[in-house]
Amino acid sequence: MPSPLSPTVWIVDDDEDDQQFIRSAFWDGEPPISVLSLSDGEELLPMLADCIEVPRLILLDINMPRKDGFETLQELRNLYSYTDLPVVMLTTSSNEDDRKRSFRLGANQFLTKPLTYEQLREMAQALSKNWELT
Repeated sequence: MPSPLSPTVWIVDDDEDDQQFIRSAFWDGEPPISVLSLSDGEELLPMLADCIEVPRLILLDINMPRKDGFETLQELRNLYSYTDLPVVMLTTSSNEDDRKRSFRLGANQFLTKPLTYEQLREMAQALSKNWELT
């Protein structure tokens, strides 16, 4: 069972339903992956500064109210201690300009949110394998 004290994946997304589905998809995987949910880009840097163990992967939504994913990613990449922290933009956008901007700002991967829970579980398993989360 994953430790709630050191979540492996952090989700930064203002949609509570998406947070829950993504958290469940990682938890339902083999082995289960612990996930921390944040509701806004403004929460990320203070949480990283206070955490004992940094996440192995951050899933970052683009469209959030106070601080969007682009601003958050840029701030994160401007801090030397987080330049190598894997960030996957996970968004409803399939816009090529958003994709290019994400990579230009330092994203490691760009994914459009799956439409079904089964696709989300498959995505979570692929991310776990690709980023060696287990």
